[in-house]
Amino acid sequence: MSMRNFWLIAVALAGLARATQAAEFTINPLQVTLDRATRASEIAVRNDDSAALRMQVQAMSWRQDASGQDQYEPADGLLYFPRAMEIPPGETRIIRVGVRAAPATIEETYRVFVEELPPATPATPVAGSASLQVLLRVGVPVFVAPAQANPKTEITRLELRGATAEWVVANTGNVHLRAERVELTGVARDGTTLFTQPFQERYFLAGVAKTLRFDIPPEKCSQLAALEAAVVGENLDLKRKLDVALGSCR
Repeated sequence: MSMRNFWLIAVALAGLARATQAAEFTINPLQVTLDRATRASEIAVRNDDSAALRMQVQAMSWRQDASGQDQYEPADGLLYFPRAMEIPPGETRIIRVGVRAAPATIEETYRVFVEELPPATPATPVAGSASLQVLLRVGVPVFVAPAQANPKTEITRLELRGATAEWVVANTGNVHLRAERVELTGVARDGTTLFTQPFQERYFLAGVAKTLRFDIPPEKCSQLAALEAAVVGENLDLKRKLDVALGSCR
């Protein structure tokens, strides 16, 4: 197929499917912290769109498994209201969240998911086209602090297996940590930077060891002299370095 024909087909398909933009809304705050002194809080949802907004609300307990992947289950420990709401244009509705009691030894973690619902009266489709509704779902973290916070996190392992770098961030404390920057840097033998690989991980929950991996391109790996892992955030600066022997990438 010629490039010209490809673009003609792409334009034709674009005319058949008309994407409907998601509604515009604002959530504040984007994180809630509760403790023994503050056992309730509010999340404000403002409708910045020109049409009424229908939302459903669901609280889920949040944990991370042995590989560091997020897992969600129905929440029993978090109280929240309402479960559904309709917000007229330009108005704000409040979601109230709270706990009966704060944990004694280890932080409890939840997410309150605020999910856009289709409008009660669907829009009339344009003749000769199909519309695609885009619905947003936002998960607001809720942290319930223990009686005594004991933050403790470290990079426990950094190694190179063939051309794969692997490192572990272990949170051995009793509260979560939030990183602003998680990255792995490769340094050449002349001291120049070969690559800097960012990672999307931001939350490391209490008691979880998360393994991060990166397959180094062969042309970079052959020049590698050192790996430097970093986890950086507010009051957080974790670093670990691994010297790489010549020929380790084979």
